[in-house]
Amino acid sequence: MIRYYAGGMEAEATANPLQNETGLRTTKTQQVYSHKERETMLAQMELASANFCRVATSIGNHPFIEFTGLMNEYIKACRDAHAKGMDFTQRNKHAGHELPMAPHQIDYVNEKLECIFTGRSAMKKTA
Repeated sequence: MIRYYAGGMEAEATANPLQNETGLRTTKTQQVYSHKERETMLAQMELASANFCRVATSIGNHPFIEFTGLMNEYIKACRDAHAKGMDFTQRNKHAGHELPMAPHQIDYVNEKLECIFTGRSAMKKTA
């Protein structure tokens, strides 16, 4: 049993229902997780981000808090891909497929990276 805290609320969850007894799934197909499983993942990701934000805010280091913005923008991009029927878990460098992002999302991520890393890292916009 794992306890999560978000916005003063407490939620309980058992072990990750998306893992089987052998660990993380791997496959050569593009559709690793079902629609329902991805919905569960998105809810868990939002909860994890809220928990991170609460802890990061209590620490008080502003650049560290900015990681919340990166996580939330990633979650938004995943949610957008999910709405289009894409398995967002397969949209990364390791899988060889980009996670679709609108130009304004990339600008926002670059703004957060600039705050955290002072110009040493930036995302490029691609067609």
